Amino acid sequence: MVLISSDRLGHGDDELGRRLLVNFLKTLPEMAPWRLILVNNGVKLTAEGSPAVPLLLDLVTVGVSVLACSTCLDHFGLSDKQKVGEATNMVDIVTSMQVAEKVITI
Repeated sequence: MVLISSDRLGHGDDELGRRLLVNFLKTLPEMAPWRLILVNNGVKLTAEGSPAVPLLLDLVTVGVSVLACSTCLDHFGLSDKQKVGEATNMVDIVTSMQVAEKVITI
């Protein structure tokens, strides 16, 4: 399972971090995760206009379950702009982490 908590990878240059995260998502199918969970700023990746939307849709197509924190979506005003994945709650997020063999946090 992969947990993404930001719309960028690393700290420092934000634009570089966004590009790195998009590159991470492009290579993610090679890992074959069963679930991708997005929390906090990470939910912005699922929203209209995000360059990550097509990449996340590709993951869904190959069977990856993409879940976005509904509290986070509401917080950022993105509930009606979500284009990929399912909105979920903390119970599902914690349960996913419990049953996962490995959790990679980005």
